[in-house]
Amino acid sequence: MDNAMNYIALTLMTVLLVPGPTNSLLLQTGINRGFNTRSMKFVGAEWLAYIIQMTMWGVFIDLLITDHSWVVVATKIFAVCFLFYISLKLWFSVKDHETGAPAGITVPDLFVATLTNPKGLFFVSFVAPAGTFLSLDSYLSFMLLFSVIIFPVGLIWIAAGAFCGRKLHAIVSGRFLSRAISLVIGLFACGMLFNIASQVGFA
Repeated sequence: MDNAMNYIALTLMTVLLVPGPTNSLLLQTGINRGFNTRSMKFVGAEWLAYIIQMTMWGVFIDLLITDHSWVVVATKIFAVCFLFYISLKLWFSVKDHETGAPAGITVPDLFVATLTNPKGLFFVSFVAPAGTFLSLDSYLSFMLLFSVIIFPVGLIWIAAGAFCGRKLHAIVSGRFLSRAISLVIGLFACGMLFNIASQVGFA
């Protein structure tokens, strides 16, 4: 049981640290606002959006997994397609902002972005044990572990943004960051696609 929880914790932390839509906004928040008590609200918004999203996806998948296992595969494929969409959108929408300050990010902006972040679906489909969202004890244990991890990870991204805002502003806000994030998301999606193909192939 301890080994399983350690694996879940390590996977949650690794995926949450991976650059993506929400982390990009947290990074930009750090660049724009610095690391202070006001920027902490953004991490709270991220946490709440993930809790809502994962609860909805988790209950939906766990209720259907027994009689309609194809639904789980379909939702995983949807998450992969959405990741590829975000990756391509970032890559082809790159613009160099040589002048002017970056647009300000609001708490509702980050909340909505996190509600549609495919990481939530990934956590439900790949990380949470089957039946987690149909058992109150399992649900609370998983969400408590998630909460313990997400807050420090979110603060790390804001702190990184604050540091980069002082030292490396031109690099962080330009072409390099956008395309680097695009590549990471694309590779992440390829890994998920391989995982789905492996499961279907051996089913």
